[in-house]
Amino acid sequence: MPIITTAAITTLLSVLATKGLEKAFETGGEKISEGAFNWLKSLFYKENEPKKILKELQESPDNEEKISNARAIITNSIEDNSTFENYLKEFLENLPQIENNISHSKNVNTGNVNISGNFRIGDDYGK
Repeated sequence: MPIITTAAITTLLSVLATKGLEKAFETGGEKISEGAFNWLKSLFYKENEPKKILKELQESPDNEEKISNARAIITNSIEDNSTFENYLKEFLENLPQIENNISHSKNVNTGNVNISGNFRIGDDYGK
């Protein structure tokens, strides 16, 4: 089980803001229980439309105040009913894995460096 941290909840909110609930978990949708899905949906959607906080988060996904407000909604819900913590863990386990790939950059070393003398990556490295 993943440890629930502020960063984990923030990651969940980021995925929710950029993709929406249905698309965020469509590839692993069978892994999310109906109870967990309905819980998160009830927090951020009303009549299948995003609530104000989610709309604001979608407009400004890097706004710390909006993230904090959305995070508070989740934590308050868990404080009201501890069962929801298991739902949150379920979502965190099924978050899409983020992979960073860098290609076609002169500033990245992807191999071993066995050289004598000066070695620089990119333009004016170390100046």
